[in-house]
Amino acid sequence: MPRGAGTRGTSFRVESLESFTGGLNLRSDQFNLASDESPDLLNVIVDPRGGIKQRDGVDRLNTTALAADVKGIWGFHTDSGTDQLLVNHGTAVAYATTGNFTPITGMSARTDGSRVYGMTMNDIAYGVSYDKPSFSWNGSAAADLGTTFDGSSGNMPQAKYVEFWNNFAWVAHTYESATAHPSRLRWSNLNEPEKWGTAADATLGKPTVDDDYVDIDLGENGDAITGLAPFGDRLLVFKGNSTYAVFGYDSDSFQVVPQSQSVGMIPDSTPAVSPNGVFFWYKREGVYLYNGQQFTWLFQKLKPAIDDGRITFTNPPQLAWGRNKLYVSIDWTEDGATTRRTLIYDPTLGEMGAWVTTDIDAGPLLAYRPPTARATIYAGCVANTGSVVDLEDEQNRTSDRYTGSTEVHISSYFVTRWLAGKNPIVNKRWGKPRMITLAEATITLPCEVYKNYDKSAATNSFNVNILGKVSTSLWDTAEWDDSDPDSVEYAEWDAISAADIAGVSRLPTLGTGMSVSMKVNGPTTNNTWEVNAVAFTYSPRRLR
Repeated sequence: MPRGAGTRGTSFRVESLESFTGGLNLRSDQFNLASDESPDLLNVIVDPRGGIKQRDGVDRLNTTALAADVKGIWGFHTDSGTDQLLVNHGTAVAYATTGNFTPITGMSARTDGSRVYGMTMNDIAYGVSYDKPSFSWNGSAAADLGTTFDGSSGNMPQAKYVEFWNNFAWVAHTYESATAHPSRLRWSNLNEPEKWGTAADATLGKPTVDDDYVDIDLGENGDAITGLAPFGDRLLVFKGNSTYAVFGYDSDSFQVVPQSQSVGMIPDSTPAVSPNGVFFWYKREGVYLYNGQQFTWLFQKLKPAIDDGRITFTNPPQLAWGRNKLYVSIDWTEDGATTRRTLIYDPTLGEMGAWVTTDIDAGPLLAYRPPTARATIYAGCVANTGSVVDLEDEQNRTSDRYTGSTEVHISSYFVTRWLAGKNPIVNKRWGKPRMITLAEATITLPCEVYKNYDKSAATNSFNVNILGKVSTSLWDTAEWDDSDPDSVEYAEWDAISAADIAGVSRLPTLGTGMSVSMKVNGPTTNNTWEVNAVAFTYSPRRLR
């Protein structure tokens, strides 16, 4: 009688994980996780098709590190084709094109530790850093700007924040004549970023007028302006606990309209403008999205990390949007040590999008978008002082490179939700799971098994050995030779034009327990890996 037939067979049932598009969910009640969510993962990204795979490595832009941490970072692009990345570090400002940074001279030194915010207008880069003169940079020469608001040239207010919108330069949270104006928003003359206010006209008997500014809700609970974001037909002005929009086209028509009196942005952060709306970080609540009509909270799944103190705020969160994903760098405190982590949010996955977390060392973030070249996300490092790295996926790197030629291994893993069949309190005999994997090289994935809702210690562990396979045996090109799996003509089903191919691994028996969860660790070698599905077999026992 064949095995599995008649009385000799064992009635095994199957519970499968075929999609991981729900991403990370840190809710303490793990029974509420959706079937496609994970309670813990690191350095993996979610494939829209359902699989989960190790993220690509980051790569440094500059081989020679700057002398101090990068505090501010912005892009400079001109109609003539100049593309430069500008940063401030220590007391200096520097620029780079494709490699190391060159100091910018001809301007006042910045206060050590301060941040420069910048923008480009009329093919000139402008930077502000509140307590020092604002400056201009044309790609080869820099100059301090004055603070005269009478319509004369060569001026720009000292301020914390600066943006370009609707053919005007805008500055906010100003510092004027040694006096702080934290609620003040100023705008320049039309198409004249270095002219502010109106010049006197003796012929008409008109004096100098300095009234192109507004103090937004001055004195409201000590609140201050915390950022600016151009968004279509409006300029968003964030305060700590509120959000406003400026509408109009000139000084006679500009009006400030409140958008929310209960949601604002944390100071010294960066809003991220995207086709979906404007992402920003509010206090101890996490990321919000404003789409022009409403505010949506997107941090429900990760809020426990704020509540339990893993996400901390010595350095404010930073945001940037690139390649249809949101990047958020944060302080992460665990086991008494604080490091920088980078969260990645994909809004296209599921109803509310999906989050993953990485240990990428990133402080300030920038969506760098040259008009005719590859767009990317740049970040100034924190632990790797003076380095700027490219965060984007699709670099095909299997390790991180922050400084020089040093390659840093990417430690990656993901944990499955608890699987309990259809009855969470009945013991089950768990059989041999099957795992569908992808790997170009021969690798070993260490796995740990947890049982009975106890994550304090693994009940058993084993290695999954994967034979790396690459093949040109793709659709409509394969020569099928099923009799010899070692043949160069041996083919397996795979995606069109893919280089690596899928295989099914049969794992050891998991034993008896009410529930199981499995942690899959990435290899200790610098190789990529991907898991597309896991099927768990079990046979329930009687409840006594």
